[in-house]
Amino acid sequence: MFVLVLAVPALLVVLLGYVVGHGIWSWSAGLLDPATRTAPTPGAETAGWITGVLLLLGLVCATGRRRRRRRRRRPQDGPPG
Repeated sequence: MFVLVLAVPALLVVLLGYVVGHGIWSWSAGLLDPATRTAPTPGAETAGWITGVLLLLGLVCATGRRRRRRRRRRPQDGPPG
């Protein structure tokens, strides 16, 4: 059960990044070559996966930094010295 708590949000983040990356790649390729707008754009799937993984890595790094900062700000437990 614990794996699902981490895996499902991670997969949703990758999916969101995939959709954004694929859409941007297809849109930009459509701007460059209007004749191939209906054809599958080469490289769009790769761009989508890379965008999704980078979004997940960025989110994990940002969360780690935030937790470290919070831990540093917390006063040390124990009697005053």
